[in-house]
Amino acid sequence: QQGESLTLRLDHLLDRSPLKTKTNERLRRGFLEQHRQGRLLHFLIDPEIPPTNNAAERALRSVVMARKVSQCSKNLLGATTYTRIKSVVETARLRGEDPVAVLMALRR
Repeated sequence: QQGESLTLRLDHLLDRSPLKTKTNERLRRGFLEQHRQGRLLHFLIDPEIPPTNNAAERALRSVVMARKVSQCSKNLLGATTYTRIKSVVETARLRGEDPVAVLMALRR
């Protein structure tokens, strides 16, 4: 019931006359388009969808920190190699697989 109330309130706020600045109006139209397609508050309907992207931000944190302290991202090949390995390792962890075994399997 609270989700429905929130959705109706958002309808009212987004479906209004154009805003004063072009930037704000573009943002309002973008939110309105996403809302009309059912994407903006979808987490209220599907409990499997988290309401924030904190998990994604936490997953990227180690990549950003490694980039700051390592020498591998000083050239395109090193940066590309690092991001590919990191992606495989994190995906393996999320799937409950051994990252080293997955990397070794890809090597073959």
